[in-house]
Order: sequence, then C-alpha cells, then structure tokens
Amino acid sequence: MALRMSAEQAERAADGFSTFRAPLPEHATEITGLISDLYAISSSLSSLDDLSKDPRYRRSWALVHPDVELLRSSLNYTIEDILDFFKRLNGGHVTHDTYQRTWLSIDRFFWNEAQYSLGTRLAKYKSFLRELADSVRDPRHESPLLAGSRSSMKLLLVEQEKRLAPRLERVSLGRNPPSTSSTSTDQPSPRNERRPAHRQRSYERSRPPHLSPQSPQSPSSASFSDFPPSAPEVPSSPLGSASATGTSQSTHSDAIQYHWIKDVFSTYDTETPIPPGRERAGCFGDPHAGIKPWLREQGFELLLQLAFNDDSKMTVYFYLRERDHRVRIVCKVPHKSRSSDYFCLPLNLLEIIREGSCLQLCRRRHGGSELVLWASIQFTSIESMVAFHMAFLALRSQDAGHPVEDIRDYELEGEREIYGGQIIDDEYAHALRVYREKTTKAVRLQASVHKGDMDHTPVWTAFITPHLSRRSWLRVVDDRTVVIRDLKPIILMSADDYTPPQTNRGEHVLKFATPEDADAFLDQMEALAAKY
Repeated sequence: MALRMSAEQAERAADGFSTFRAPLPEHATEITGLISDLYAISSSLSSLDDLSKDPRYRRSWALVHPDVELLRSSLNYTIEDILDFFKRLNGGHVTHDTYQRTWLSIDRFFWNEAQYSLGTRLAKYKSFLRELADSVRDPRHESPLLAGSRSSMKLLLVEQEKRLAPRLERVSLGRNPPSTSSTSTDQPSPRNERRPAHRQRSYERSRPPHLSPQSPQSPSSASFSDFPPSAPEVPSSPLGSASATGTSQSTHSDAIQYHWIKDVFSTYDTETPIPPGRERAGCFGDPHAGIKPWLREQGFELLLQLAFNDDSKMTVYFYLRERDHRVRIVCKVPHKSRSSDYFCLPLNLLEIIREGSCLQLCRRRHGGSELVLWASIQFTSIESMVAFHMAFLALRSQDAGHPVEDIRDYELEGEREIYGGQIIDDEYAHALRVYREKTTKAVRLQASVHKGDMDHTPVWTAFITPHLSRRSWLRVVDDRTVVIRDLKPIILMSADDYTPPQTNRGEHVLKFATPEDADAFLDQMEALAAKY
C-alpha cells in the first residue's frame, strides 16, 4: 500500500509539472524530462509493489526491504517539497511570471539541498529502483551500482532530515514554520577559491565545486517578475563610438572595484575601422520598468556601462552579483517623446554572433535549434568589437552558478584562425591562437582555457597588427620560449586567477608546450610580417 501511495504522489508531481510547459516553452525540454522521470518512478514503484506481494519473492523481498524504505523516505520528502511549490499556483491570477518564479525557486531549492539538480535526483531514484527490482527477481544479482546508490541515498536523506528537524522544532514551540525559500543559503564568494592550492593542469581548470552547474545550459529566453518604478540612473558622457564608465563609489566591494573588466576597453591603443553596414542597432526583447532597484534587491552591483554614440544612442550596463559571479546585461534605449526602455537578461541565456559591424545577442529556443534576436550592438572598430565579444564570453563563463558549458560562440565571424598551439601560461596549459580579420586585416593573439569545464573561455587577447611591420618585436629565448616586446594583452580574468608571465623589463613571455608549436608560431609571424 505504501509503495502504491508513493507511486500516486509521483504521478501528481508529474501532472503538476505538465502545466509548466505551455507558459515556459524555453524550459520545455527540461520540464518534459522531469515529467517522464516521475512517471517512470511511479511505474517502477507499482512494479516493485507487485513483486512484494508475489510469494516467489518473499525471501528476496525481505533482503531489499530496508533499501526500499530508504528510497521511499527520501522520495516522499522530494515529492512533498515539489507539491508544496505547486501550491503557489493555486487560486488567484496566475501569470507567466508566477510560473517562472516558481520554476526558478524549485530549481534553486533542490540544488541548494543536495548540490545537484532535481533532474539528477530523479535519475538516481530511477537507477536505485531498477537495481532493487533486479535484486528481488534474482537474489544472486550483484550490481556494483547498488552500494553506490544506497550510499548516495543515505547522504541525501540526511540532508533532507536536517532541514526537517528545525521545522518540527519550531512547530513544537508554536512558531510558524519557515518558508521553503529559507532553506536556500547564500553561497560563499568564489573569488578567492578560483586559484587552486596547487596549480592545476589545463583539464582540471574548473569552477568551484560548491557552485558547479546543475547541467550544461543552452541559452534560452527568460522573463522577470514585476518590478518597482524605475530609479534615476547615473548619466554617462559618450566619447566616440562607445565609451566605458566603471564604478568608483567607495561602497562597492573589491570584486566590483577592481574587476578585470575595468581595463578591457582602455587597453588597446589602435582603432581599426569596420566598414558600416545596413545592420540596425537596438534591443528587440520585452522592456522592463524598475530594473535597477530590482537588481539591487537581488544583490547585483553596477560593474560597467558603455555608452554608444550611434543612431541608437543605446547604453549597455553589466551588473555583477559577487556571491556567485553571475552577470546580467541591461540595455537602455532612449526615446525623444517618452521615457527610456530598459531590457535585461542574464548572460547565460544569450549567445553572441557577428553580423557585419554589429554583435547580435540572441536567445536560443526550441532545444537550441532557433536563435531569436534580443539586441544588436554596433561597433566602429574591430578592437572594440573584439573586446566586447571577449568580455561577454569571459563574464558568462565565470558565472559559478549557471554557466554555459558548451560554448558555441567562441569564435568571431569574419576572423580566420591562422595558428593554433599550446602554451604554458602562468603554469596553466592554455590554447594559443592567432586570428586575422578578413575585412580590416587586424591580427591578434588569444589565449583560452584548454579543456575542462571552462574550455574555450578566453584568458587574454592582444592585437599585434602594428608590431608586424617592426623589427625585433619578437625575441627567441630557447626552443620553446618567445618574448614579445610592447604587448598589451587585454586580461579577462582576475589577478587571483591569472598573472601574465613577464620578464623583468615587462616583456610578455610565451612558453610553448613543444618546440614544434614554437617553430610554427614563428613561421606564421614571419609570413604575416611579409604582408604588412
């Protein structure tokens, strides 16, 4: 009877999730997966109940019964929590934002409890149920997975009961039980934990384990809750095509005050024009009023603002939340006859592609098969376009809670890779590439994380076009080491994570992994010098 009741509750949870698919099409794939898993769990519980009543399996059932109760106890807690969240959708006027907030709350709650997603938890239940059913049918069945499933389930149950104990204590004292949101604890900042105690090899370079992503995410659309009225903004004075303004208030934390992005748009000293095209700059999503107060309430601080002096007069802001390094982008579009519109999305929901002189920020929908334009930003120089593209990728990859792992937009349309090798860079193994832009003929170096869950994340880039016509800008130290004079790399990581290797005279050091990589690099530089 108990197994049947648990099976029915699992189906109730599946039915509840089915109502999320229509209002949240951007999450339809994940929601459908949860529904499928819950129905599969229900079916497995019913089958296990049938086995428990079969006299042929009386002895084997007695052996697995403690494990069945272990699983059922944990599963019941999980289902109860899910159904509690669904109560938010009962009565009143339920909007798209209500579903969105509930979905995000569910996602965050189960991650905080076990440090892995609800989908992963349901997969663990399914696997454990299969092992138990096989053990009932064949007492000689010895699976290497069974002990691991049992251990994992015990650990999960301990966490679930830890949360339950204080709640019961409050109830016994006549106090109100806490809301489910109270179980979510603030995660420590990853700022000082990114640098390992001992230096890692390239494929070990990863985000902090306590903030690892639930699953690789593809950019998709998102929406916001209702916001309070908009607050006055800090004015910026555009200089040229785009000007960058950082934050300087003393109230900002060190993570904001000394963030690497402050120097990105002032490091390069050349401006190679991009021929203007017919592309139109602007933002094409849904505007949201009161975005800045909402961001402050959510723990975000202004990191940087960029004012664009083109026809759009658009201003782009980056906001950072220090505790998980999550970044949101805000686009302000002014109007002559009414107040400005504000658009906002987290970076992990966007992909960036180039169209002529514009970088287009797009949402990916329908399981990644469709790109929907959200914003288009126009640039007048290849240097500013590359700087924005690199900064966008780096900020998005450094999100310790919801990063995009399968990076598909790490290369810029119009650039061709003419060299690729490996360097030992500040004791990390990085991929070094040389790109040449076909229209402007600009050439740059780029070092990126090589392998690991931050694969393709840019570490630094530097334009070398002016150097190519000069003599002695490269110096060979040995068969693996090349020194570059007057290189001005745009650094895309914090000083805690990366320090560019330099000589005592400030020359940049490239330490190649093999002599062959070094030779190929020097050959390519010689070939380029002949063209400039």
